Amino acid sequence: MKGYIIEHNALMGHAPIIGFGDDNFYVKEIDRNVANKIIKEKHYSKKYLELNRMWLDDIAPKNSESKAISYSIKFIKRKYPDIKWIQSFADERCGKFGIVYQAANFKYYGEHTALFWTLDGVIYHNSLMTRDPKLSKSAAILQVDKDRATSETLRQFRYIYFIDKRWEKKVLLKEQPYEKHYSQNNA
Repeated sequence: MKGYIIEHNALMGHAPIIGFGDDNFYVKEIDRNVANKIIKEKHYSKKYLELNRMWLDDIAPKNSESKAISYSIKFIKRKYPDIKWIQSFADERCGKFGIVYQAANFKYYGEHTALFWTLDGVIYHNSLMTRDPKLSKSAAILQVDKDRATSETLRQFRYIYFIDKRWEKKVLLKEQPYEKHYSQNNA
């Protein structure tokens, strides 16, 4: 169990795993309200949804992004054994085409375009325009003020990491060579 962080306050039985790493660098589950506050203050999207927002302080050492992803995968693999793969998207707003996922050995499955809306400095995916506003605070905000929002179409790059390698053969999309932020096609 080297590297796994366990809950020290467990009363009886098996202590649950809450993270992975060491004293110098680790990933760890935190309270949702704390996570939301950090993401709203620090992440460029200003939103927290599932495991698709990551923010690291500028004081973190070089390559901390891929290290954090690696630790997260180890944690997920152990704590949530039913999860067989992780999908993530990078979009061209950041200008790096998912290099952190490439460094973390995710496989690349191409790109598509998506419509994004910007309202009061917050960026929303177009899917919120049709989501039930009673079920989503973000959808309610965007739909109420859509006349003030501006839209743009951006490329999104799909990356998948297979925790269970047997799932690779079930993917309907074709794996492709990594996009590079410095390639001529993207100039």
